[in-house]
Amino acid sequence: MTQQIGLGENSGVQVSERRTEPVDNIREFTSIQDRGMLEWARRRPDDGVVIGVALRLRGAQPTPERLADLVTTRLPWLPALAECLRGPDREECWHPDGGFQAARHVYRLEAQGDRRPLLEVITNQPVWEDQPRWGLWLMDGERPDEYWLAYRVHHAAQDGAAAAHTVRRLFDARTPVPASPERDRGVGGHWAAAPDPVDGRLLATAEVSAEAVRAVSRASGASLNDVYLTALTGALRAWLPAPDRGLPVPVRVPFNVRLRGERADRGNRFGYARLLLPVEEPSAAKRLAAIVEQTRLWPRDRNRRLLDALPDAMLLPHIATFLSPQDALATVTMLQIPGPLALDGSPVTGGVALPPLVSGYLFSSVLFLHGTRATVSFTAEKGHEHVRDLPRLWVRELTALAHATPA
Repeated sequence: MTQQIGLGENSGVQVSERRTEPVDNIREFTSIQDRGMLEWARRRPDDGVVIGVALRLRGAQPTPERLADLVTTRLPWLPALAECLRGPDREECWHPDGGFQAARHVYRLEAQGDRRPLLEVITNQPVWEDQPRWGLWLMDGERPDEYWLAYRVHHAAQDGAAAAHTVRRLFDARTPVPASPERDRGVGGHWAAAPDPVDGRLLATAEVSAEAVRAVSRASGASLNDVYLTALTGALRAWLPAPDRGLPVPVRVPFNVRLRGERADRGNRFGYARLLLPVEEPSAAKRLAAIVEQTRLWPRDRNRRLLDALPDAMLLPHIATFLSPQDALATVTMLQIPGPLALDGSPVTGGVALPPLVSGYLFSSVLFLHGTRATVSFTAEKGHEHVRDLPRLWVRELTALAHATPA
């Protein structure tokens, strides 16, 4: 299974539907970016460096034992779930976790008495540091026949492309999970103890038909990511104070630089570019044209060569350049997972990306596409409540963009 992330024709994090064999004898790469992300997390413990995806499923909720069985069954394709970064600071390497137990990573989230939206509660869940740094959280849905299942992982363990690959492999509807003994459903079970939650970030989302985004892409010839970024540009134009929308707004966009044959389940392999969103332009069609012009050529190969040549001494400066908000307002990207996702016959009917948030950036945004639904999400520090307006404005600007690019 290959992934592509970037802009232009292959935009956002995309996990292809091509089937793969279990990970074995696949080209290895160093942990230089992973160690950099880990060191950054040590120095900036208040940053939101846990990322993930929350999936909405229709059907009966699984037990914790069933979810542990799911992980165990998928390990041949996702060995990174049982691996840790260990060693002296800034010299960590990947090692198998000798005491790995899938059940230690399965949690139940109860939001009783919490007035915040459920997904905002989950975006503030950390992961344990003394075991592989990921977890599955099960939550009640808004309807009796629905539930949410979230996968969250520390950015030192996986970047967005690796997290998307993991979600695709865990919930691949074409690869059923073997039936467990009689404990499968309706039997309760013992949930692992989750880390104490934090309370520093808000999450605001809006869901639309994926066809609304794809229709603009077809009509204009722009990529899906171009459409997402153009709608974001319009939303920022309406959202920013008038003095702040006279010049383009800079944002950072990460993109995958993995090569074919490299492991897709583990670690970080990303480059990034700085885009200027033309918020000063009143025409939606012209904003789209300006975005397309910037994304037409993408520095993927240059970023990959830089990463391969990077000495350890440049580890933190390289990571800090991306994570530093000095010359950008936000980080933005798109995540797309094609193909059917399900668990034990319960289909995934939608989802939300849970972005990271580095201190200093005003917000982080991701557009998540799966099946017939597309969800835009924004996360920010709790002090920036006005960011909650951006999803609504993004939907409004997507409509305006559709009218500006008739089929």
